[in-house]
Amino acid sequence: MGQIVARVLRARRIPFTALEASPAQVDFVRRFGNKLYYGDASRLEMLRAAGAGHADLLVLAIDDVEASVRTAEMVQRHYPGLRVIARARNRQHAFRLMAAGVGTIRRETFASSLEMAEDALVALGTARDSAASQVRRFRAHDEETLRTQAAVRDDEEKMIATAQASARQLESLFEADTTPE
Repeated sequence: MGQIVARVLRARRIPFTALEASPAQVDFVRRFGNKLYYGDASRLEMLRAAGAGHADLLVLAIDDVEASVRTAEMVQRHYPGLRVIARARNRQHAFRLMAAGVGTIRRETFASSLEMAEDALVALGTARDSAASQVRRFRAHDEETLRTQAAVRDDEEKMIATAQASARQLESLFEADTTPE
């Protein structure tokens, strides 16, 4: 994910500094002329050396959930004004990033899953515009459910109740779409 973000920034000639923990990726990134620091981004010294205190944005695309959360917590503690856009591997990772104060979270397979759902609806006979609308509605509903569930993530009973209520609400939304006026 980070590599794609970097490629887009580079194509737009937007300078950036990368922090990379993988030796294999360090050589790759350096070949493209980007400023790069090798090491653990969750370490304060690394963030300082890379210029986090002067940065406009931190794109947190670390694959390892624990390292990602540690980094988000470190940034929140030492650079609370730094905007963060973070990759989440799954819903539980998203909850932890939210708890660490990350404002913008992108679940790594969510967008492509929605695209696939839209393609499936179209393949089964739904008009493209209608399928796109249904997927947008699902996305908005799921993102709201994610925020609601984040507040009760440590209470299994409430999580189950929230998931069940969310499923019923989503069914009602889609039924309303198919009910003739």
